[in-house]
Amino acid sequence: MRVGIIACDMIKLELEKLMLELAWKPDATLFLNSALHVDPDKMKNELIFQINEMSQSVNAIFLGYGICQSLEGIEDQVSIPLIHPKTDDCISMTLGSDRVAQEMEKQPGTWFSTPGWAEAGLEMVTKNLKLDRARKYGQDPLEIAKMMFKHYQRSLLINTGVGNKERTMEKTKEFADYFDLDVEETDADLSLLRSYVKKARDMSLKET
Repeated sequence: MRVGIIACDMIKLELEKLMLELAWKPDATLFLNSALHVDPDKMKNELIFQINEMSQSVNAIFLGYGICQSLEGIEDQVSIPLIHPKTDDCISMTLGSDRVAQEMEKQPGTWFSTPGWAEAGLEMVTKNLKLDRARKYGQDPLEIAKMMFKHYQRSLLINTGVGNKERTMEKTKEFADYFDLDVEETDADLSLLRSYVKKARDMSLKET
């Protein structure tokens, strides 16, 4: 069976790591820009379009996204089987929902970061919070971001074992310093994501 993958580029390195570990090469691959998250409905429409496009060459698709505000039930809106992790977002996908809840209980003012988020940095935050439009009114998006981050206390880096660790920590500290956050680090739990990638691999080994 031919199985493809459509995923957010924010977890591209983690997925490539797992695919290598599981000796699986998708029959088609597409990583979409994380900036799509700025508009959840637009992201959903784009994903449906890309899924329909890829469905012409594969029998099933691994969708490397969480629910991400708008993707609940997306499998009912396309005509091809989807392997879709049932998590809130990429943070839950790389740490686990229980750990996210535990860390939030430990420190409610936690900004979760992965190597992908660390690399994206301040620019991605202003886009995700739709602050870049403030420039139209002569305001500095980063100054507005500072006000919105005043209740955050720490940046928790989720070490997923990919990328340049020194650069990731450097970018994490750069972000944290800007918002006056403490920096902590914790190891990822990729078991859930691995199970879905394995499911996609196993499906690809079946005869059509």
